[in-house]
Amino acid sequence: MRAVVVHQFGDPGQLRVEECPTPEPAGEEVLVAVKAAAINASDVKNVQGTMHGTTLPRIPGRDFSGVVVRGAGEIGREVWGTGGDIGFTRDGSHAQFILLPASAVTAKPGAISMEAAGGAGLTFVTAWLAMVTSAQVASGETAVIIGAAGGVGSAAVQIAKSRGASVIAVVRSDDDFVSSRQNGAQEVINSKSANIVNAVQSITKDRGASVVFDTSGMMFAEAVEMAGMEGRIPVITAPADGKSSFNLRNVYRKELRIYGVDTRRLDAVACAKLLAQMANGFESGKFTVNAGKPFPLTAAVDAYQEAAKGGARITLRPDLGIEGNR
Repeated sequence: MRAVVVHQFGDPGQLRVEECPTPEPAGEEVLVAVKAAAINASDVKNVQGTMHGTTLPRIPGRDFSGVVVRGAGEIGREVWGTGGDIGFTRDGSHAQFILLPASAVTAKPGAISMEAAGGAGLTFVTAWLAMVTSAQVASGETAVIIGAAGGVGSAAVQIAKSRGASVIAVVRSDDDFVSSRQNGAQEVINSKSANIVNAVQSITKDRGASVVFDTSGMMFAEAVEMAGMEGRIPVITAPADGKSSFNLRNVYRKELRIYGVDTRRLDAVACAKLLAQMANGFESGKFTVNAGKPFPLTAAVDAYQEAAKGGARITLRPDLGIEGNR
């Protein structure tokens, strides 16, 4: 099979696309023909060597959608998944095939395409862990999502809305207003043209928000100010130096709860269970996701370099430019 292989950490330009042995399933394993696999920010960081626990050589890639072709699963079944072990301690999805435990894959919702499903796993698992497992956002509450136009942010908006919360989306461009409202946000704030703390206080009539989720990791201090009494703040990332200066008095005076969320701790089996929980949301149309810009596997180096710039979602499509999977 053809696969992206990391032999040494560094610039994505040193990645190789190689012919590798196709893995053979044994016991309760399945071999999945990969149809689409996103390049997430953590995949880029993994290649660069800034993630922990990765052993080399390694095929990177956390997200995938595809079809079971051999093993213990139902042959021909369309599946999807993600995992904190995939691409780090076990070979990942940036290849024509991926070998996984049968319990690490779950049925792809029929309402979304293979291309969309290949980039939805990590974003929705992260948003679910933050908004539901940790913050337990509920009906009647107000949730602020900072970075609402991004993958995790847009998923968080949809999840909060589906649970009956009123959502305030914080974005960096007026161009993101429409999509944020389509995802379910009642209010949208442009952080470049407005003081987001004052705006949230005005919208909530000075009560503050029940949940503040900063997907950027750059506005923890503002999150503390925007949170109301007994507010909850899930944290998934941080600035480059890992530090934030904030008003500690407001943490205890408002009795805030801060939750660290690390998706790397959940392996593919645990993530499959979460995605199965969300399946009805996709089937009903409550949850939607857009497919990323497609690249053939042979152009993986270019795809990684573009993904490293940030912004647009990038998806590898192993079936592009070849006569079927071999």
